[in-house]
Amino acid sequence: MVVEIPYVEINNYKLPLLKTKMECPKLNKEHLVYALPDTSSRFSILDRDIFMQCFDENYSKRIDIIFLANLSRFSERYKIRFNFIEINKMAELPVAILEFNKLNPGIYPGLILGRDDFFSGITICFDKNNKIIIKEC
Repeated sequence: MVVEIPYVEINNYKLPLLKTKMECPKLNKEHLVYALPDTSSRFSILDRDIFMQCFDENYSKRIDIIFLANLSRFSERYKIRFNFIEINKMAELPVAILEFNKLNPGIYPGLILGRDDFFSGITICFDKNNKIIIKEC
């Protein structure tokens, strides 16, 4: 299977984002989140505001605490179910929780997909700022 996904345009910037629905018990429905595939990130990271919209502080699927070396921070990780709409893939991924607005000003997705969690079994090509090409291995 090969899927081509056009970049999303936000404020005149084209970004390689995947439309993703994540479980959201607080809202009792799935919540749309834009996900950025990032092969340079080891772990997947979810924006803390999005996490707090969907889960309580005592969310029971906490799995571990990791150290994000490039940010010199520790973060708890939780298992959360995601539905990657364009590639028709459901996955339960461990995600670290981090406040994105404190990183740098600019446009950020709600979820950054790290290589250890998301890229198993797929190949992604970024084609000339126009589209993402995803192939299942």
